[in-house]
Amino acid sequence: MVGLAGLLAGLGICWAWWHGDSTQPYPFNHPAHRGMACQACHTGVDARASAGIPGGGVCAKCHATSPLPGKGMERAWGRMVGGQTRWNRLYRVPEHVYFSHRRHVILGKTDCATCHGAMAERATPPSHSLAEISMDRCISCHRKNSVTDDCAACHR
Repeated sequence: MVGLAGLLAGLGICWAWWHGDSTQPYPFNHPAHRGMACQACHTGVDARASAGIPGGGVCAKCHATSPLPGKGMERAWGRMVGGQTRWNRLYRVPEHVYFSHRRHVILGKTDCATCHGAMAERATPPSHSLAEISMDRCISCHRKNSVTDDCAACHR
């Protein structure tokens, strides 16, 4: 009975780590930035495997002050552009999986929403991923788009 309880607790912790809620430090509004390409802020998309989560310095290139009024927002903005706050990661792939944003977005012309869901329509940051990242979903997309489904292409 103790073994079963330990197993269930471990599964719960793993599930929370992969799928748990994650409050973001600033209420970023994607639709307000609709005229910009995702790559304007997620600069790693063009050249690296990782798209990168933008730091406050990226925001400060266009915004000298917080775009949202209020003392709380000004403080949060100051912490973010000062590099003291980071966005919380929502999407993860297992360590043994190699995923390259560059390969998918630049070479494969895959739209960001294919894997990330309707993020561009969110006026506030979600607290969890909007689309499931799973092997079945990836393989389905690869087959639909006539891309290799050889295990060694993604698994290291």
